[in-house]
Amino acid sequence: MTTLSLTQRPVGELRKLNIMRDLSKVADLVELCFHHNMDSEGRGYVQQMRRASKNSSFLSWASTSMPLHGYVWEEEKKIVGNISIIPFRERGKTVFLLANVAVHPDHRRKGIAKALTQKGVVHARNHGAESIWVHVEEENLSAVKLYENLGFQTRSRRTTWNATSTLQPDQAPIHAKIIAPPARFWEDQYQFLKKSYPQEMTWYRIPDWKNFKPGLKYWLYKLFVEGDIRQWSIQKNGKLDAALIWKGTMTRRSPLWLATAAQTDSASLAELLLHARFHLAAKKRDLYIDFPAGECHDAFEKAGFTLRRNLLWMRADGKA
Repeated sequence: MTTLSLTQRPVGELRKLNIMRDLSKVADLVELCFHHNMDSEGRGYVQQMRRASKNSSFLSWASTSMPLHGYVWEEEKKIVGNISIIPFRERGKTVFLLANVAVHPDHRRKGIAKALTQKGVVHARNHGAESIWVHVEEENLSAVKLYENLGFQTRSRRTTWNATSTLQPDQAPIHAKIIAPPARFWEDQYQFLKKSYPQEMTWYRIPDWKNFKPGLKYWLYKLFVEGDIRQWSIQKNGKLDAALIWKGTMTRRSPLWLATAAQTDSASLAELLLHARFHLAAKKRDLYIDFPAGECHDAFEKAGFTLRRNLLWMRADGKA
């Protein structure tokens, strides 16, 4: 989530986030800045911050034990700006995501967002970042421009598609050839997954695809790690056309991961997506798919998915 503006030289204090006293105020600021497009996941995130801010035992432990990094901008003892700095580990390297860049509407166009982002970049580089990422809604042109001026380059344009856990009567799937992906197609499925989810972005909520390869490892993974895994596929002319993966979560929303051939049949793909929705309805989980923007648009809509947002994922080098 990113809300940015810039111009004037800011007046105020930029300081580290103090989790013991700042968390509830940051939650209020994030909600104020993003309420117009906040989904259930975002609302849950804000609620978690508020609950945590009232738990003194958690705050005391987290302030010394958890990698909670961030900075706030304070004016007249009020927090009017925020940036969260979230570390990830990927193949032995550290990747940082700069998130929740928010500035109070009454304090925008003062350069606060720029100052916060610059501080986040410096922090990430000082802590051994291999790369630094931000994601921003495509139509937020001022934020995109700011990030470009700070050395970020767009690496991927992605769409989030949402679907509810309920289906309408006319949405029942009818395709008779939707089956679990045959083992002989694993290499194709693996390559399709890498195309849909580029390797440089797999640090963000992407499982290890090799865990889903048919065989003993997959069986053990299902038995001891993820008990509830579903996979479906469709074929075209004897070849894999698309495959879909779902695994159980404890959250209200759960992801699907979609792998498609270069020229996937749109009607068959829509039926594959509907098939998954139908068979997961009993889980009472809303579904979402993160997918390259501009691809398979008709199939998603036919399957009852709605376009949530288009995000630009932008990257800067960890080294200056």
